[in-house]
Amino acid sequence: MGLSLEEIFEEFADLDREDQSKYLLELGDALPDFPSALRTDNNRVYGCQSQVWLSADVSGSGETARLRILADSDSNIVRGLIAILQSAYDGLTAAEILTYDIQAVFRQLNLQQHISPQRRNGLRGMVERIQLIAGRHAVIASAQAAENVGLPAPLPLCPAPRFDALHVRRQFPVLNRPLGDGLFPVYLDSGASAQKPACVIAKEREVEEQYYANAHRGTYQFGVRIDEEYESARQLIADFIGAQSADEIVFTAGTTVGLNMIASGWAAPRLQPGDEILTTVMEHHANFVPWQQVSIRTGAQLKLMPLTPDGRLDATAFDTVFTERTKVVAVTAMSNMLGTINPIREIARRCRRVGACLVVDGAQSVPHFPTSVAADDIDFLVFSGHKTYGPTGVGVLYGRRSRLEEMEPVVFGGHMISEVAIDRSPWSSPPAKFEAGTMPIVQVIGLGAAIRWLQQIGLAAVHQHEEELTRQLYAGLREIPDLQIFGPAPEHRGGIISFRIPGIHPEDLAAILDVHGVFTRHGHHCTMPLHNYLNISGSTRVSFGAYNTSEDVQAFLRALHKARLQLLS
Repeated sequence: MGLSLEEIFEEFADLDREDQSKYLLELGDALPDFPSALRTDNNRVYGCQSQVWLSADVSGSGETARLRILADSDSNIVRGLIAILQSAYDGLTAAEILTYDIQAVFRQLNLQQHISPQRRNGLRGMVERIQLIAGRHAVIASAQAAENVGLPAPLPLCPAPRFDALHVRRQFPVLNRPLGDGLFPVYLDSGASAQKPACVIAKEREVEEQYYANAHRGTYQFGVRIDEEYESARQLIADFIGAQSADEIVFTAGTTVGLNMIASGWAAPRLQPGDEILTTVMEHHANFVPWQQVSIRTGAQLKLMPLTPDGRLDATAFDTVFTERTKVVAVTAMSNMLGTINPIREIARRCRRVGACLVVDGAQSVPHFPTSVAADDIDFLVFSGHKTYGPTGVGVLYGRRSRLEEMEPVVFGGHMISEVAIDRSPWSSPPAKFEAGTMPIVQVIGLGAAIRWLQQIGLAAVHQHEEELTRQLYAGLREIPDLQIFGPAPEHRGGIISFRIPGIHPEDLAAILDVHGVFTRHGHHCTMPLHNYLNISGSTRVSFGAYNTSEDVQAFLRALHKARLQLLS
């Protein structure tokens, strides 16, 4: 029999964060063995970072029926969390489980980040499945589930005339506030989402406080000002990526939405059986799944460009993979897991030779090194606001004017039509054709501020700085015994490095790094095909932003050495 919940509360009360992590690992070690006969796909709870196996038996009947929960995970930290979950649910009836506030338990233990609704470590899925099982038995027993149950305006700082990492860092309020334990955050997860400089936060606040209105609707003072700001952001972005016209810039909800718009609105109506969609195994799911689904719907074949052993596209195979049947080439400019920078200009040249349309996922490249859609001869480029030091909820779809004219809208409503009759609705011209309804107005303007900020500090200088940090980190990781780095040498990659240490689960490592104030990404990074190709279930990823410094690299390496010793002991 494990510890009671009260005993766990008592133990946790006197522990600091580092000792709490050690205690979680101890709870995980003490978790009873999970019967191998129960380790089946039916009992498996899938998560992005770790997996959980769950079996729930019912003892008793009627309103007194109780669940006996057995569970296990491939992450020892999650095993410790499972032990807490079992203690919390111990002795509860099915009806009581339905009304039990399990999140309050984890809040009291200061572990709420492990079980939030957005968390994808398998534990949240386990809670949901337990509640589902409990709900079924509560219904059978006719049990009635009880009713579940202002920041001050930041001051924008002016960028320095030359790139200065410490000066840049000072412009990010969140990075200059100590954590609860006095440490300052070492944020190494910009590949997932970048932090926001004060000028972006201030711009969004300015819009909300001074002149907010719906865009392209009113001729009153606020309406005129909001239109000016909105369209100014469009022009800034067009200039930033080298587009010929601001009319080639479509605002979307993000990279994923933009890629789906292209796949469904441009490619799907044109593809047919026998055609080929060429992509890579290194793609983010956002640039893989839409093409997979279009191939299923149209009968077109999805083909993958081969990789070299170090994780680059194999250019020697281009002559064979690009054929007259190739209609769409969808490729990331920079891998979000391997860090590989792909030869977009050469791929574009091959596309022109066979008449294919080139779709580039720029989510990882646009914020980190200069992009020119004209010089690179790109048909479609998509990227997100939140990875470009701007707000969430906004993205950019660049389309060559002729491609946008060809593309069909996939969302219909106000603003995107020139008129509406009972039997027909002609579309507006691009970009309005693809911006139905009320757009994320404040976020678009905030993204414009982020782009202006990047232009002022100099994106080429940011890239050079991140290259140096990558070299430092790569050299430090290579000194760690048995550590495996995925992807090419620093000269062929951007500011992303993913790695794995045999015998250490990435989620366990991330949890220990977090204790030291070091924030990294772990799991498969929305690249399951790539991780399957590499024959690994997950990895730890470090990704840099303009605000990172050499001290961040050293702090990470120090924390990694401590975590490695602790987890392998």
